[in-house]
Amino acid sequence: MGETGSTHGEQRSISGLAGGDAEPMAIVTVGQPPHAPASTAEIGAALEGRTLGHYQLRQFVGGGGMGAVFRALDTTLDRIVAVKVLSRQHSADAEMLRRFRNEAQSAARLDHENIGRVHAVGSDEGWHYIVFEFIEGRNLRDLVREQGPFDVPRTIGIALELADALEHAADRDVVHRDIKPSNIVITPAGRPRIVDMGLARLPPAAGVNDLTVSGMTLGTFDYISPEQARDPRAADTRSDLYSLGCTLFFVLVGRPPFADGTLVQKLLQHQQEPPPAVEALRPDVPAPLAAIIARLMAKDPNDRYQRPAALAADLVSCAEACGIDVALPRPVVVAAPVADSRRRASLPWLVPLIGFALLVATLWIRAIADRRDTDREAAPDPPAAAPND
Repeated sequence: MGETGSTHGEQRSISGLAGGDAEPMAIVTVGQPPHAPASTAEIGAALEGRTLGHYQLRQFVGGGGMGAVFRALDTTLDRIVAVKVLSRQHSADAEMLRRFRNEAQSAARLDHENIGRVHAVGSDEGWHYIVFEFIEGRNLRDLVREQGPFDVPRTIGIALELADALEHAADRDVVHRDIKPSNIVITPAGRPRIVDMGLARLPPAAGVNDLTVSGMTLGTFDYISPEQARDPRAADTRSDLYSLGCTLFFVLVGRPPFADGTLVQKLLQHQQEPPPAVEALRPDVPAPLAAIIARLMAKDPNDRYQRPAALAADLVSCAEACGIDVALPRPVVVAAPVADSRRRASLPWLVPLIGFALLVATLWIRAIADRRDTDREAAPDPPAAAPND
């Protein structure tokens, strides 16, 4: 979900495409060399122009570690969608097939305007596929490369919306596990959309093991949290917040916090070395925002924000302190779940109360009308007019 591909001189980002030429995926078994992903170009050439289910695969856009993504037409609803097709090699791998289906299940739990939505999942002629929302836009990685680092107000506005999206995911027990600039698409309206649920994890059901095996690292090295690098099963919402902190660092500075070194060296830096102070590289970054980013990138998850809503609250306070007007179409700071549930629980009582009030008002008005009628009936008849002579 969500990466750009060159199509006739135009670049588009679509929900469903993973991977990037500058951000190698960390899917590595400890003690063994990384496995190169299967060729997605071959899948693109084989399937472009064909139909799977009722989806016409009109254009191969790109691909990632699990398969290829196409710009497609949903012939039933007559709309453009993104179709992600799992490679044949991975289709024969039971664990990878479960992971592919887990991507659809994870995304299907989410319904938020800052998260790419999933429409359907299916298989045809031995090909397994997921249908995603087609998102017009450019990803953050490409935008920063082309336009340079963002200014502070724009960064805070994007961070607020992403915090709201992650709070929505956390409420539904979904951990993304691959938050990074290339997985955040900026729409033509300037709204960020989180895409690519390929590494997302649902809470394991009773008696079912997590799909991630011990000893395997999942994520992208430039943005992966220390605990996720050690054991991806330990990743939770706070891991996504760490990756968001690294992403905001990139947006403001133009490079990730640990940009130099080999893949192993980067992993060690995330584990051991404090990240550079963003304000030292960008003197115009206000101290409150620098403190927020430093807290997001804390090594110990307990030292970070525990919920995205708490991050959103600090971002709002930072904007107010700096005199920054961050206009959002909806409130971002989410009330605590307990208070929210109490508020929802109290709403059903309003209906009978309002009904009772209307009934009392109706009876009162009717009583006044009846009293007037009674008064008129009891009044003496006026004297008859004398006949004219």
